[in-house]
Amino acid sequence: MSAARALNADAIDIVVLAADPAGVAAEAAQIAGVSKVIAVANAANANAIAQVLAPQVAKVAAGYSHVFGPSTTFGKDLMPCVAALLGVSQVSDIMAVDGSHTFKRPIYAGNAIVTVEAAADRVVVATVRTASWAEAARGGSAAVEAMQVDAALPTHTRYVGLAAGKSDRPDLQSAGRVVSGGRGVGSAENFKIIYDLADKLGAGVGASRAAVDAGYVPNEMQVGQTGKIIAPELYIAVGISGAIQHLTGIKDAGTIVAINKDGEAPIFEIADIGLVGDLFKILPELQAAL
Repeated sequence: MSAARALNADAIDIVVLAADPAGVAAEAAQIAGVSKVIAVANAANANAIAQVLAPQVAKVAAGYSHVFGPSTTFGKDLMPCVAALLGVSQVSDIMAVDGSHTFKRPIYAGNAIVTVEAAADRVVVATVRTASWAEAARGGSAAVEAMQVDAALPTHTRYVGLAAGKSDRPDLQSAGRVVSGGRGVGSAENFKIIYDLADKLGAGVGASRAAVDAGYVPNEMQVGQTGKIIAPELYIAVGISGAIQHLTGIKDAGTIVAINKDGEAPIFEIADIGLVGDLFKILPELQAAL
């Protein structure tokens, strides 16, 4: 929504697709700047499957100049399908809007920012890097409009089931505080020290790719270019050297604290606070002080 407002568009509509979209549509209507909420009710939308949602989004997109989705796992699955159905190239990971068809996005794992220009005579389909934009304000009171969408839905793709891990900790992508461990933690057993600090802070738990590859934690905890892109208010990196693909995932964090025994580790170049020393001594001291 924040990225859409940067377009200075005449109107911004939100589309909610679900078996029963009423609840989510009512929430969306409260976002400031929303012109109207289009609610598409269909039993086939009970589970968010890109191949089922995309034909409906493409139909709704008729007459619109831009179709935005988030650069989340969901958005990266859905929006390329929408772009293909509309016959356009997708603009990915928008982090700034320079004009109605001109955008900035990161490349080379965030080492460079490139300006891209979409065709002015075609609809713009794009994903928005959510970590680069402030959360939209509340206080709106947009109208909710029900719409029936006549789109041919695929039969070769169907929902089978959902397997998800359960945790009492905050979700990694939405947590205001995150504690992540890297290869320096040493083992899956040693990761308990990361969990203990996170529990003390009420934080989500993440990991570097090195820690995931070493088998310390499951891959859904990975933070970085090939994992989750996050922007917590506080990010504590423990035993993480700071490979560029990891830094890409935390570049928009508020305050970054790095704990590493190697004072020359790249993580210290971007950290707001750096603690050089043995993490197995520093973390217990931190917990005792909290």
